[in-house]
Amino acid sequence: SGSSFLQVPGYQSYAPQSGQIYGVLQQLKEDFEKDLSEAAAKEKKAIEEFAELKAAKEDEISSGRKLQAELDQQIADLKVQHAQAFQELEDTEEQLALDNTFLSNLKAKCSESETEFEQRVKDRLDEIAAVEETIKILNEDEAFFTFDKTVNSFLQTKSSSSTQERLRNAVAVLRRAAAATAAPELALLATRAELDAFEKVKTEIDKMVAELKQQQEDEVKHRDWCIDELAANDRSASAADDAKEALETHIADLEKTIATLAQDIDATVAAVAEMQKQMKRASENREAENAEYQESVTDQRLAQTILKKALARMQKVYSMLQEEPEAGAPHIQTSGNHTDAGNGPARFTEYNKHAGGAKVVPMIQTVIADSRKSEDEAIAAEQEAQAVYEIFMKDSNKAITAYNKKTMNLKGAKAQAEEDITMAKQDLKATVKELEELYHTKGNLHQSCDFIMNTFEDRQGARTAEIDALNEAKAILSGMK
Repeated sequence: SGSSFLQVPGYQSYAPQSGQIYGVLQQLKEDFEKDLSEAAAKEKKAIEEFAELKAAKEDEISSGRKLQAELDQQIADLKVQHAQAFQELEDTEEQLALDNTFLSNLKAKCSESETEFEQRVKDRLDEIAAVEETIKILNEDEAFFTFDKTVNSFLQTKSSSSTQERLRNAVAVLRRAAAATAAPELALLATRAELDAFEKVKTEIDKMVAELKQQQEDEVKHRDWCIDELAANDRSASAADDAKEALETHIADLEKTIATLAQDIDATVAAVAEMQKQMKRASENREAENAEYQESVTDQRLAQTILKKALARMQKVYSMLQEEPEAGAPHIQTSGNHTDAGNGPARFTEYNKHAGGAKVVPMIQTVIADSRKSEDEAIAAEQEAQAVYEIFMKDSNKAITAYNKKTMNLKGAKAQAEEDITMAKQDLKATVKELEELYHTKGNLHQSCDFIMNTFEDRQGARTAEIDALNEAKAILSGMK
């Protein structure tokens, strides 16, 4: 029937176009599949490259942060060491100045003490020599002969032989005491005892005993004062040492705290910078994804428009071909046969639609449906990506706000710690100065007290021996012995 239809004049020029449409659609589908495959391969490769680059950059960032932390710690340690060395230099210079002053004063005092000591020794030797010469002069025979005619003649009229004996005994006691204690006062008193009357000598003895007792009492008070002052100085120095050690520990803790806070501040600022960098990158990626989405949706909708036009055209063609032709439609006057000349047009046989048309229309519809599905998927993916982007930006802004608040708190704590360390250093400087003054005072105390403390028992014993000798001489003169 197809060959008879093609034999009809006027219809021999018609050729079905379904094959060309199918070829175009098939090529379009292959192009779409190829583009999709290439896009998927590129996306996969880009994801892999991005993952590798991200891992490498994260390693570099981690190493850089670790190195930065180590360098910051080294810088903080060097700053602390520099501050400590500078403080030690100042303290050493101050101590050196005090030591030089103390040494200068000590040299001056030692020079004065040495001069005074030499003068005292010289005066004492002169005094002893004078007393010895006086005793020698008084003990000469000519002196005794003269005294017998003057002083002793008067004494002999007022005293008996026992009185003379007591006088000699008292003089002997005084001379022995003078020789034992090297006290010129006793030697001079012994001489005066030989010359003066008993009452005058006893009065002089009482005066010397009172002076010696007063010296004993003053020396005891001075010794007690030295003990109290040295003990108080030791207590104050110990308390100052404890305060100095506590302040040094406190300063070290504050320096460590300041270094830690500085590292935390740097880390927080770096985290904020990194988050801002990630937000910028996310915005750029979102813009690129949105542009790709717009292009993809535009392409899908344009393809749908083209396919809908093709579908409408195919449906229109095939709907016309599927209508029932009328029997005996006029055509040409050559449709008769050898038995019947034929007075009317020949009748077409039943028309069957082309088999390819039934495949093209559903295929176009399928492509349109796939395009719509791709468009819907792109829209859904865009909406999801936009939602994720908005959540990321919202969370990042919250995190940045929290980091900024944390930075402010850290800076406040660091400022407070710096203020505390300044006050602590001032207190430490004052404590060191107090210690230096205490050490200087202790040095002066030792200059004033060491001789008394070291010779206290000997001096007390010698002075007691003098008092005993004087009392014994007085007792002899009073007739007690």
